[in-house]
Amino acid sequence: MHVSGNLVWLIAMSMASSAIAQSTTQTIVVNNRTYTLPSDTPVVIDGEPGLLADLLGRPAGMQLNWLSSGERGTLPVPVFSYTLIGPVTQIDPLEVLGQPVTITGDTVAEGFATVDQLTPGDAMIIAGIVDPNGSLNATLAVRRDAAGNKYLLSGYVQEIAAIEPRLRIGSQWVETGGVIFDSCTDGFPVVDSYVELRADSIAGFQPGDPIDTVTDARCASPVPLGTPGAQGFLEGIVGSSVDGESFMLGPLTILYDENTVFEFGGPDDLEPGVDLSTEGVFIDATTFDADSVEFVRPVVRFEAPMVPADVTPGVSLRPLGVVVHYSAQVRDEDGILANGLNSPSQVEVRGWIDRAGVAFATRVRERGDPTSNDVELRGPVDAFTRPVLIVQGLQVDTTGSLFLDVDGAVMSSDAFFAQLPRNHVIDLAAAQWNAATRTLSGGTLTLLGFEHTQPIPGSPNTIVSGTVRSYGVGDPVFADGFDGADPQ
Repeated sequence: MHVSGNLVWLIAMSMASSAIAQSTTQTIVVNNRTYTLPSDTPVVIDGEPGLLADLLGRPAGMQLNWLSSGERGTLPVPVFSYTLIGPVTQIDPLEVLGQPVTITGDTVAEGFATVDQLTPGDAMIIAGIVDPNGSLNATLAVRRDAAGNKYLLSGYVQEIAAIEPRLRIGSQWVETGGVIFDSCTDGFPVVDSYVELRADSIAGFQPGDPIDTVTDARCASPVPLGTPGAQGFLEGIVGSSVDGESFMLGPLTILYDENTVFEFGGPDDLEPGVDLSTEGVFIDATTFDADSVEFVRPVVRFEAPMVPADVTPGVSLRPLGVVVHYSAQVRDEDGILANGLNSPSQVEVRGWIDRAGVAFATRVRERGDPTSNDVELRGPVDAFTRPVLIVQGLQVDTTGSLFLDVDGAVMSSDAFFAQLPRNHVIDLAAAQWNAATRTLSGGTLTLLGFEHTQPIPGSPNTIVSGTVRSYGVGDPVFADGFDGADPQ
């Protein structure tokens, strides 16, 4: 039986109204924190005033900026937002309004099942985390039945043409003659400024056409600024200045040290393009002292011999035979993923795993001559039968391995396996690789961290910025959480 989209929406609204009648509060989930609020809490949704209850029935995955106490700062109410609204302008790799977009198993998708079902011109609504490289890691992607009246374009300015007033965000040019920008120093953005633009939609818009219908333009920040002493819980994509003491999230300098707790990975997993959340205290408006850093998805890392056949340029590469897909967030300094390998080489691949177990790359580097006697593997353990672990479908024979805890202290194999079910992200270094049996052996094996199994209560009076995983009802895509079962 065919059910119209309008009927589905009415059913959802009816269910939402029933939920409100039964409860006057909603518990929203932001990254891995929960906040319980009255359903009639005033909010802003895509630039329009509303109530928290208005979000019931909508697909999860919007971005939230919120000063939960409403007592200081510039965000007195929760602000729920999208990032892009407009047509698909390229497929393979995907772009919306000229912005490279990564869609994974973590993305809430509505109106399509896979990216290959999208075509240029499809009207899209996208929410996600913007990378300083100009790309977007989508947390929500909706294909609309028809184009709306407005475009929304958020991102970093990459080029400004002064003679013919316009600027470029991603590959999308925007005419700026006569446009008044709010909140920009000196009244106009500069290269690397983060801007949010709204425009009237353009009939017959084609990829490469400029947007010349801007109705609202402002400089903004992908993560909120703070005040000295304010607590914060923030999500963003790592930018530059990863130096062993700090890294960047938008305009914020995030400080960390030996007291900072890392989850899903370690300090050496801090790389440009990595999506993470951090909790701590603002030292000033743009400096943040991190108490904890949590990688939004488990990290993976490989360093292994590869041959030209292991790379499909622009699509994927296969370290140790494991498929790692291209992402718009990848840093590919040596052009390996973009152009392929000319000869056998040792290659380092860093990335993350989505909830479906698919790996995506964030960094690819050439590391010298190929060798099977010094390989590396990092990732969560899928299963184990002592002494063998299964990581990314590979066998890790721990016979003869040196075992270390997260602090680098030597531990026994008994202690290692006793802690593994609850602390099961591992790093294997200096191992041997047997391609015939797909087995790594020997080397140094380190326990790195654990993952939350349930969201935990958020702290009050906290500046919150990140992905909304639930608006207060059971969103099916997140019903079973983000965590795999404990290995047996």
